[in-house]
Amino acid sequence: MNDLPNKVAKLCIEKYNALKKSGKPTDNEWTILSGILLKTECESLSVVSLATGTKCLGGSELIKTAPHERGSRLSDSHAEILARRAFLRYLYDQIDIVLSGFKSNILFLNKENKLEMYPSISFHFFSSQSPCGDCSIFPKDDIDEEECPTKIRKTMHNDKETMTLELSVSEINTDIHRTGAKCLKTEQHQDPKLPGANYHITGPLRTKPGRGDPTLSLSCSDKMAKWNIIGVQGSLLSLLISTIKLESITIGKGCPFSLEAMERGLCKRFSNQLHVPKIFQADIAFAQRKEGKRLNPCPSSIIWCAVRKSDLEIAVQGRKQGVTKKKKGHNLLVSRRALLETCLKICDKYKNIKTDIFHPKRITYYDCKQWSVQYQSTWNQLKREFFISWPDKPLYLQDFIL
Repeated sequence: MNDLPNKVAKLCIEKYNALKKSGKPTDNEWTILSGILLKTECESLSVVSLATGTKCLGGSELIKTAPHERGSRLSDSHAEILARRAFLRYLYDQIDIVLSGFKSNILFLNKENKLEMYPSISFHFFSSQSPCGDCSIFPKDDIDEEECPTKIRKTMHNDKETMTLELSVSEINTDIHRTGAKCLKTEQHQDPKLPGANYHITGPLRTKPGRGDPTLSLSCSDKMAKWNIIGVQGSLLSLLISTIKLESITIGKGCPFSLEAMERGLCKRFSNQLHVPKIFQADIAFAQRKEGKRLNPCPSSIIWCAVRKSDLEIAVQGRKQGVTKKKKGHNLLVSRRALLETCLKICDKYKNIKTDIFHPKRITYYDCKQWSVQYQSTWNQLKREFFISWPDKPLYLQDFIL
């Protein structure tokens, strides 16, 4: 048996347990744990980013964001998304290491003085539960046809006469696991919301649920599908390094899981020609998952990555814990604003590297992303082919400057 998924789950949970208690769930709270691991040429595995989280900001909350907070506040604090943001910070740190003349675990400068990934490394993703959205929609445990009779006899009384109806097991209306993520309003097909198996449809892009306030954030299934096709590095890092795709995805034990639904949600609902990462369910469960007395989602998130100044961040309502909306200059290091600042500092510091960005001093986050011409061209093409209903981010979330 492949022991990779169990190693992945074990390392992430051990790393989580080793972190301080701040930001973790109480006894009656639950959360989701996600992480990204590096596998080296010698087959060693190490956690390079880790996060927890279950929350999203509603659209109206984002509209009210003060100008100085634009780019500083996280709209999506689901664990999967924060683990990826922490991974971006790890990548920037590795770039800085190699360009400072030291040895990086993942990168080197080739003969053309360009950053290149070691071909022998790979990255692996873990989450303690299936991603919200399409990957979470599948039938609940079916009746075991070997243990049940092929026909089920049901007697129906209709006044004076009695009739017998025989149903095969396959005709029983089974229920499905449901997701709080709602179909985008621009999608042609919507959930019927009928009883049982007809509550959801599969395929459409979905937004994450909000408490009475609809969110603008797409489901984790949709975002991970995007990463699977175009890479996890995003547009800014595409100025510096090549595409990074996840080699495998492992889901923890103790939660609903379907390999078929995972493959569909991440790849096959768009095209059978797309790359499917290796997908596993581990035999190890995350203790603070949604189960038993853990009834309430934890309001805070923890964010960690393996950088030289390795520090644990705690986020609440999209802000650094303890920071109010009136307080300036205390941004989460995984926020858009902080990652933009990191990117521009690297581009300014290392003029000798080959990048496509020569930015003015006060470039907006949006304009900086447009400098990544190849990435933007590929993404626009994908939206025309596969992600047809994918909405553009509101400009007010991207037009900030440093």
